[in-house]
Amino acid sequence: MGKQSRAKRERRAHATYLATVSNCAGTWLERPPDADEQAKIDSAGRILRRFRMQALQLGADQDAFNRFSLEVFRDERFAPLHFSDELIEMILDEIGEPPVVEDDHDPSFTNYLLRALGVVASSRVRRAMAEQARRFLPQYVAAGQYKEALTIEHNCYMTVMSDAATPLLVQMLVSGLARYYEEHEPDEAVMSGE
Repeated sequence: MGKQSRAKRERRAHATYLATVSNCAGTWLERPPDADEQAKIDSAGRILRRFRMQALQLGADQDAFNRFSLEVFRDERFAPLHFSDELIEMILDEIGEPPVVEDDHDPSFTNYLLRALGVVASSRVRRAMAEQARRFLPQYVAAGQYKEALTIEHNCYMTVMSDAATPLLVQMLVSGLARYYEEHEPDEAVMSGE
């Protein structure tokens, strides 16, 4: 098999894998970045290196950074990165349904999320999610949204370099769960026989 054929096969396998871990099927994120897009991502990364002091300031208050990160990743443009039904079903099979929490101080939902990430957040999933999230950097840098871009970049780094439940992973899991239940919740009228 020639070098080009091998490269095409690897790209197809990567695209298929991305669609099994995220909700990117049918979107621009389904396929790996081409050379032009990769150059834009690399350029955005170089620009962000100029903001080292701002990056350090972001990390000074971890709770504030996590809250801001979650806010960034709630943006609708990240919907293709929400965890796929396949990952959500793996979680449900392994640890069951998420708890219903009525008290903000009840840690059971947070504990559930940590256990759920333990089920699905392999190093391969972490790398795929981080690589996909970095593809948004050129948009944020071009718009002058450096704080958001730095936040995305730091989340990607931490997602790959640690076993932490990063805001990137947490938000993609929570949004994936929400989408899953919206799409798969049985119709109450059908269940009641109406």
